[in-house]
Amino acid sequence: MKLQVIYLPAILLVLVVNLFSCRHQENQLENQFQQDNAELEFILEEWSKSFVNKIDSNYHAVVNFAATDNEASYHVIFRDNAFTLYENAHDSANFAFKSTIEHYNKIYRGEMTGFTSVGRENMSDSTPLDGAMYRPVTNHLMNDVLFFIQRFFNSSPHDKVILKKENSRIVHGSNAIPLFYQQNDDIGVRSAWYLIEKGNRVNNPGDTNPFPQYFIITKGRGFAKIGNDTLEIKANESYYIAPGLEHIFWNESDIPIELIFLAWGKGA
Repeated sequence: MKLQVIYLPAILLVLVVNLFSCRHQENQLENQFQQDNAELEFILEEWSKSFVNKIDSNYHAVVNFAATDNEASYHVIFRDNAFTLYENAHDSANFAFKSTIEHYNKIYRGEMTGFTSVGRENMSDSTPLDGAMYRPVTNHLMNDVLFFIQRFFNSSPHDKVILKKENSRIVHGSNAIPLFYQQNDDIGVRSAWYLIEKGNRVNNPGDTNPFPQYFIITKGRGFAKIGNDTLEIKANESYYIAPGLEHIFWNESDIPIELIFLAWGKGA
């Protein structure tokens, strides 16, 4: 009994040291995963595993991927709710994407969505993720690409998106994260999250759209010009923008404005 009493503190000390060592190793592995970029092949395989659960058995597509900072290139063939990953580009792909290994990893870690990565105000704007369209998967090429970008580059089964500044890009004058876009023929739906900081604004004088819109203010307060009216706006308010009506939202305070943008109809 005396030996047990004498050695008990020593045993506890060993257990504590071992526990600390295990946690330290886990932290090292976690930090290493956060610092090291995964290979493009691994990322594409993980995305593809998730994507085949979001499509039906009739979905058949070939998509090329390339890394702009090395010579890595692959194509993925989706058919019958399965996929096959190959090296090099396919000559008859439906569409193609290219980015840096670092940015592919950023999307993979959920720090930016594929939609946000391709978002641009003008077609001449550069984007972290560049895409090209070649052949439709269905009868609507644009909608095929929108569907693929939204669902493939997001490993969450329900396409979870984190709405915060760090995950956004400046589009139309403020930080933005596209949420859902769909377009069949000339009829579409658009939605996005905006963060308007002090001194920033969404849109410029004279900006209009040919489709109806709603802007839903969820946080902060600021100003808006809708048509000929200048308004003070604040959280828990929404504003309808008729087709062809000028609309600008801006912020003059230190508290950011957060809003949800919705659009639908012909031309959206």
